[in-house]
Amino acid sequence: MKHHMRLHHVDLPVADVAAVRAFFETHCGLRCVFAGAGGPTVLAGDGDFAVALSPLGNGEAERWPTGFHVGFNLPSEPALRAAFARLAAAGVPIARPLGDLGGAPAFQCLAPGGLVVELVCRR
Repeated sequence: MKHHMRLHHVDLPVADVAAVRAFFETHCGLRCVFAGAGGPTVLAGDGDFAVALSPLGNGEAERWPTGFHVGFNLPSEPALRAAFARLAAAGVPIARPLGDLGGAPAFQCLAPGGLVVELVCRR
């Protein structure tokens, strides 16, 4: 028997929870739905998927494996181009310029701590 499970959240351990939270709220449209004192912060967007941000443990270095990223799908190519212009104008580091990525227009930028964030328009 198959069990159908829906992915609900991902927890990202980060060095600076406040900075990554501000990035996701400002640039990705997520909103904080829970902020624990010294514990996880949970951000949500449209739908029922959430991103939790947890502080790294003492002495742990913030490192992201090659290829790891957080992806956002935008509804149209003009919306993607507008997001690129807005993020670039805000001084957000662009890791991969706007172009074709796997058959879809996309770009990648860096959130605090070097977390790669990909914005794409997949129809």
